Amino acid sequence: MGLYEFRDKVFLDYKGHWFLWESAWDQFRPIQSIEWTGTNFHIHDEVYCNDPTDTLYGYGSDVMRELCELLHRFHEGTPLKVTTLPVGTEWFRDRFVTLTPCAPRDTASWKRMVQGKGRTCRKAPRGKKFTRRALNKTK
Repeated sequence: MGLYEFRDKVFLDYKGHWFLWESAWDQFRPIQSIEWTGTNFHIHDEVYCNDPTDTLYGYGSDVMRELCELLHRFHEGTPLKVTTLPVGTEWFRDRFVTLTPCAPRDTASWKRMVQGKGRTCRKAPRGKKFTRRALNKTK
């Protein structure tokens, strides 16, 4: 069991189940899973947050709501462990970028990252003393 902080979110791991701190509710709420896609941080909580008009919105059941209240009272004042993602820099097609181990390394994700503008290594034209911009200014 432990509290973890990542960016602006606080998570609680309790017996393999994850909870997210909701500052608006001043309480933990259950989540299904956490996913890092390489570009954004996505929290899956569709089971607990499917109907906003439900009185148990965000909890799913009365038992889960009581558990969240108990966890809040138990962990009040506990120091946080600041976690970091295991990221590393590597060559991804034509760029040296920082990626997490679970980030997709397929062609579609590369195209989204570069927005369709790949880098090329062109040779400078020979025999020219000016750049094209300098040539346009002299005309």
